[in-house]
Amino acid sequence: MKETTVKNFINLLEQIKKDNISISKYCKEHNTTKPFKYISKIKSDLNKDSSLEYHKQALDLYNNLKTQNNCSEEKLDTDDISEVKQIRDDSGKIKLYSFKIFKKNKPALTGSITREEMSSIYRMYSYYGASLTQRQVSRFFPDYSLIDFKRILRAFNITKASSPFPPHMIEEKTEDELREIQLREKENDFLRKSEEDIIKNNEKLLRKYAQENIELKQKLKDYSNFKVEINGNIKPYIIDNDNKEYGQSINVYLADIHLGASVTSGTLAVENINYGFEEAKRRLTKVIDGLYEFGAFDTLNIILLGDNIDCCGIINKTARLDHYIPENMDAREQANKYIELIDWFVTSCISMNLSNKINLYSVPCGNHSGNYEYICNKAIMNLINNKFPDITTTLFEEFFGIFELNSHKFLICHGKDDQYMKRGLPLVLNDKTQVQMYEFLEQINIHNCPVHVIKGDLHSNSYTSCKRFDYRNTLSLFGASDYSAMNFSANSYGVSYDLMINNHITRGEFQNM
Repeated sequence: MKETTVKNFINLLEQIKKDNISISKYCKEHNTTKPFKYISKIKSDLNKDSSLEYHKQALDLYNNLKTQNNCSEEKLDTDDISEVKQIRDDSGKIKLYSFKIFKKNKPALTGSITREEMSSIYRMYSYYGASLTQRQVSRFFPDYSLIDFKRILRAFNITKASSPFPPHMIEEKTEDELREIQLREKENDFLRKSEEDIIKNNEKLLRKYAQENIELKQKLKDYSNFKVEINGNIKPYIIDNDNKEYGQSINVYLADIHLGASVTSGTLAVENINYGFEEAKRRLTKVIDGLYEFGAFDTLNIILLGDNIDCCGIINKTARLDHYIPENMDAREQANKYIELIDWFVTSCISMNLSNKINLYSVPCGNHSGNYEYICNKAIMNLINNKFPDITTTLFEEFFGIFELNSHKFLICHGKDDQYMKRGLPLVLNDKTQVQMYEFLEQINIHNCPVHVIKGDLHSNSYTSCKRFDYRNTLSLFGASDYSAMNFSANSYGVSYDLMINNHITRGEFQNM
């Protein structure tokens, strides 16, 4: 506000004082509200700069005029649509705040606010108090609509920047008392907000647990309907010839069969266009032919390295449910055909007298099939045990399964788990994996023996070694998917094996049968 305007306003107030009339009467006689507008602007300027002398002079003169003309009622700053007053008692203390707010073409809004109510409004609405919104504060005053409550705030000039204390408290309390009250209110607001947060968090957790409970009940219902349907008329593959023993043993690694996977990408993976149960069975028939050519074995270890079914029990989804995979069988068909395929393979090996002793080992699952494959493997182990009691079956519960053959230790795994691993074990042994394996071997107390780490997952054959162990990635019976063929290369498909003769290992593959 310009200094000349303030001086003119001072002259006006002095004239009002000289005429011995009130400011309200002057405004009524001259049909103006300028004094009230000027004093509001002067107060605003003083809040920004308290050194304005003419502004101070005008404010003091204005206050003197109010005191002179009102001993029990004091009119506050107002505008052309409202009139508010502070009602004081005989001792001069504010006991009530009254208001009259004019509305266009409607009756005026009149009423009064008690000291306690005004204290609540200032404390809840001020930025220095609870800093609630107008809507939130208005809920504590149900007698007024939100629009009328906003009018009351404007009439009393209550803004976010206002003090958290009403005028009567500022008049009656010392600065230290006000500071103590504000700290106490802040503490109460903090505790109240903390309790509200706890309640909200508990409600959120309850909703989450309720949803999980619904999902678990649905999964339990789905699993309770799980029914293994296997063709009872299984005819083993047999070659009419005697097989001779040569004092040798072999590990056959059936990895990443992905029964149920669908391939449509054409020439890059043409061998997998019609991939399914019959094609997987044809490929394993070639494996049996290859094993027969070696002659009989002392021990045949059949090792299931995971991801032998494509889905996790939910069609077109892997265990982490994070991306779509094309499939040509539903979840039940994948489970039934996988169980039937392994049953046929084991039965064929026994019927051909390939080995004196057969062991069936399996890792828990893979990153595609998850716990769904674990359940299928459990069914396979029980089925084989009932049909062939002489066969030893082992379904490992941990990520690494360990078995021994001719004083050699074999550590088998899929290569990537169904939950935690951001990246699976690498195709070629690196320093990080080497350190991890050293620590693991130390932890499980494996020393002074040949150690072989065998894994699947990457659908490729590789072999590397270090001082304490060698590291092998095995082929996939399935081979290349659309994703791997388009983004990397069309891998060979097949089955990897370790042939042990006189405690020496010869490594090989049955490829692209």
